[in-house]
Parts: sequence; C-alpha cells; structure tokens
Amino acid sequence: MRIQQDQLQIKIFWDKNFLGISLNQISFKHKFALTPYYFWPKIELLQQLKLELNSKLWLSKETKIETLKIVGDVMNYWLSYRNIKTVENFKSEFANVKNITIETN
Repeated sequence: MRIQQDQLQIKIFWDKNFLGISLNQISFKHKFALTPYYFWPKIELLQQLKLELNSKLWLSKETKIETLKIVGDVMNYWLSYRNIKTVENFKSEFANVKNITIETN
C-alpha cells in the first residue's frame, strides 16, 4: 500500500484593499492549520510564510519552494488586477493550481 503524501492548501481571503493568506496541511482527508491568516500589504507576507514553512521540518524543500512561488504569483496577480478583475477571473487564471481555496468579503 502506498501512503499519500501530505499536501498544503493555500487559503486566500481576497479584498480590494488587502490579501489574506494562510496555509493548511491536508493529511489523509484531514486539514490542519499551519499558519494563521497573514494580511498583505500590512505584513511582509512572503517573508513571514518562508519563516513559517522553514520551521516545519517534515515538509520537503520542494514543497516549501513551490508553495512560496504560488503565493508570490497570487500576490502579483492581486496587485495588478485587484481593482479591475473579479475573484472569478482569478479562479480561472489559477485553475491549474491544486489546493487553493478562495474567500471574499
């Protein structure tokens, strides 16, 4: 029997004035909060998430890098399009990214 590898879920709270991101770990159909929501631009989001991920010794280096890359892409998209595109546009742009959950205000 092959054991399913743990995955990370990126939770996004989308608002015109800020972007909230938190991480959950999905393991055998259970979700565990790895981080609280960090709200950008108030907090330096990528730096905070990097510190959080580096403290999780059980996560692979590849998982950490891929997660930070996706979060960076989300931040850039939000910064560029927050006033002119909707969450539905965002969902279609990031449809190929697994484990993203989006909430809106």
